[in-house]
Amino acid sequence: MVGPAVAEEAPLAAFTAPLTGREVFLAVVIGAMMACGLASFFLAGRVSDRTQIALAMFVVLIGAFGLLVLFGGFIYGSTIGAVAIVLLLIGLFKLMNQFEGARKKPPGTKSQDRA
Repeated sequence: MVGPAVAEEAPLAAFTAPLTGREVFLAVVIGAMMACGLASFFLAGRVSDRTQIALAMFVVLIGAFGLLVLFGGFIYGSTIGAVAIVLLLIGLFKLMNQFEGARKKPPGTKSQDRA
């Protein structure tokens, strides 16, 4: 009769173990991404499209750096991994740059509607 009792207690041991630093970091990153998503949802219609896009880009930035920290140890063991991470970071910053660059208009210009 001891066998079934041990089998039922074994899965609970995984949930009651203390959290590691990586697990806490992952929880914080996911929480920050969820907070930005909820803010975007609850502010829909109350803020400009630019602010909505900024929140979406912030979620991407949080996620990218969260993954970089979680899988950053891979960089030290692999040259190809390091090159891939650098290229992905360049792509991320290029994406962030396009967000800012595409929205700026020269002073004194008016937007025209074309049909």
